[in-house]
Amino acid sequence: MKLRFGFATVISTALALTLGCGLAASDAAHAAVKPKPNPTATLGALKSGGAKGQVLTTNQALSIADGQQVTVTGKGYQTNVGIYVTYCVMPAAGQRPDLCGPFDITGASNASTWISSNPPIYAKPLVRPFGKGGTFKVQLAITKMIGDQDCTVVRCAITTRADHTLGSVRSADVFIPVTIRP
Repeated sequence: MKLRFGFATVISTALALTLGCGLAASDAAHAAVKPKPNPTATLGALKSGGAKGQVLTTNQALSIADGQQVTVTGKGYQTNVGIYVTYCVMPAAGQRPDLCGPFDITGASNASTWISSNPPIYAKPLVRPFGKGGTFKVQLAITKMIGDQDCTVVRCAITTRADHTLGSVRSADVFIPVTIRP
């Protein structure tokens, strides 16, 4: 079998590493520090608001089956700040969510979608632009495990966060904590 590596393969590999979805490096840091629940997020809520007035909504947050797809929508997001819509272990209050589900360039098992109206040139084919008024609608696969973290044991959430181009911006962080069926 002859393997071919095209531009998309190289970009997707680089993007996966950039997004921090290669969990091995971040697992060690998270194993030492157990995140405290973020006090601004409510378990079971189907809607959560952000610091800049943005609203994150999902169709299900309780008793989700392992691998189940949920619909996630947002409105009022700042279109000049690209975001990841993803599924993460809840970080400590004020900390960046970075132990998150995988990014799959094919979309077959995504737990992360990159949304940006002004992405870097290399990323244009990889992102979805915001809709009018900072809106989006995506499907996310919610899984029991994020790396070696079991979401039936640790608190996990559907999350938005600033993309890697503005990774230190916390105003894009919005959380909807979920429960997974054991």
